[in-house]
Amino acid sequence: MSAPIRSVRTAHPQRSAIRLRLKPAHRICGSVQGAWWPRSDQLHIQLPLLLAALSPRIGTVNRVVYDETLWAPAPLRIEFEGRIILLEPCDTTATYTLLVIGEEFGRLDLLVVPPYTNPTRAYTAVMKASNPDNVSTPDELLGIGPQQAQDRRLAQLAHQRWESEGGARRQGQQSGNSAAVAHIQELSRAR
Repeated sequence: MSAPIRSVRTAHPQRSAIRLRLKPAHRICGSVQGAWWPRSDQLHIQLPLLLAALSPRIGTVNRVVYDETLWAPAPLRIEFEGRIILLEPCDTTATYTLLVIGEEFGRLDLLVVPPYTNPTRAYTAVMKASNPDNVSTPDELLGIGPQQAQDRRLAQLAHQRWESEGGARRQGQQSGNSAAVAHIQELSRAR
């Protein structure tokens, strides 16, 4: 069974100006080649606007790899200008980035400034990321310190471990500790 495909019209991209800035094509260096500040966490709505803005520079896009921790659940494919574009969630290697991939141009790495970011901080991150001489990491561009980055990595590892070990047990399933957990919950409610 295939995943549903979202078809989005881009007839009126001017209704919502895209917040995107790229390094000059001849000056590609650093971790990212520019930055994008989407207006919401709905990738299937925001992505067609980005692709429409990028098309004149990069041509046809085949695949997009995105940081799934930044976005609401998205389909595995979308239709854009009559073509199917594959969307690949990634939760470890592409933190705060979006990788746009195509046969003609290869790969374009963009910093994704979370939609809820303070406008002044977002503007600063976008401008720094698009500076031709900037080689900062996405964490540095967003002002994320080493401790916050480490906390995020540890949280992702804990989540992966949780999921690999079965996550939350379904109702009716009991593990060896479930009786103790139920007893503790009963005591908490009694207080």
